[in-house]
Amino acid sequence: MVVSKNGTILHLKAYGKENRELNVDNAPETKFFLASVSMVFTATAILKLQEEGKLTIDDRLSKYFPANKIWSGITLRQMLAQRSGIPAIDAIRRVNYDSMTRFNQTASSLIKIFEKESLIFSPGTKFNHGKSEYILLARIIEMVSGKTFGAYLKQSIFEPLAMKNTGHYENDKETIPFLAKGYAPKGLFDVELAFQLNPSSKTGHASIYSTVYDLHLFAQAVIDNKLLSKKSWELMFTDNGEQEGFGWFLQPHLNKARVQMNGRFPGYSSDFAIYPKEKLVVVVLSNNYISVPTAMGAMIAAEVLGEKYEPLKLSKAKLDDTFAKKLVGTYKFGEKFYQPNFALAVRVENGYLFTPWGGLIPIDKMDKNFKEYILRPYWSSIRFVENSNGEITEMIFDEHKGVKIK
Repeated sequence: MVVSKNGTILHLKAYGKENRELNVDNAPETKFFLASVSMVFTATAILKLQEEGKLTIDDRLSKYFPANKIWSGITLRQMLAQRSGIPAIDAIRRVNYDSMTRFNQTASSLIKIFEKESLIFSPGTKFNHGKSEYILLARIIEMVSGKTFGAYLKQSIFEPLAMKNTGHYENDKETIPFLAKGYAPKGLFDVELAFQLNPSSKTGHASIYSTVYDLHLFAQAVIDNKLLSKKSWELMFTDNGEQEGFGWFLQPHLNKARVQMNGRFPGYSSDFAIYPKEKLVVVVLSNNYISVPTAMGAMIAAEVLGEKYEPLKLSKAKLDDTFAKKLVGTYKFGEKFYQPNFALAVRVENGYLFTPWGGLIPIDKMDKNFKEYILRPYWSSIRFVENSNGEITEMIFDEHKGVKIK
């Protein structure tokens, strides 16, 4: 991780293993895949091309793909804001997405997978995490620059900022020195090798690898209005409707403005946050498929800014059998849940709780019965609600309420 303020690094340190099998420690120079944090570079490249006069973000997609009538009313601005209505490539049921991600891909080959899909809403009306949109943006970068996606990012962003350890994964012929091996949670307290995907299958939205120090350099460019003009950076961080800019979330934290992006794909997770007024940068990268970096980054920011926060005290204690049986059941969530109207089943195994999405680690609140948990893979907060009769009736999953139905 790296923490910097006013351009000065306060903390730069690595933890854990880069490679468990070879017993190699992570180091500040270790490279990690950034998953969705990669989107910030695609968006930056598009605004760079706009400054070069090679496109405008109000261009219609039909300018670049005239044969596709489905996309004719969509603008690049809507794609940057993830509000185009184009379905995400991993949501297309006729596609075996896991199989496809094992092989070398390009922006062009990926576009063929979703180019005939109908829009899921009218352009500009809603936000939807834009994997397909950013694949299209990567291809447009290639079309207007005359370079491959990775070559343009290297020339226009990485080299000018001396980001020597950052790049786009082109294909499986590439060897990346000091790249951390990816792991995934196994049960509640162990890890195993993660599903091995080919990062070129994530071109445009999750194909970039980097180091914490290189991301610190990029953050300084954001803070100092370097690389792009002040006008372009302001455009990048304009709210498009649901606290989302171009490839960034615009979610305040500790009553302070914050621009932040996080990401995860098998083997890796990341969090990249900038507090512009305080000139504070917090970057946490991990080679584990658990979304710890976002929670960790928020706590680190609170510590640096002198704000109160509650440390997370996890427990390995097993649940009392009688109380565990009260928590077991199915909890029904509403339309705004991560999967609309989803029914989440909770079961108990050997004194611990599990769901189809992973195990629940108890949070020690100095109570003999655990009502609060962390869903390990996503690092989501889970709280069970008990009524006056001592019955468990609800689950609070992050900010979403689920009602126990059986």
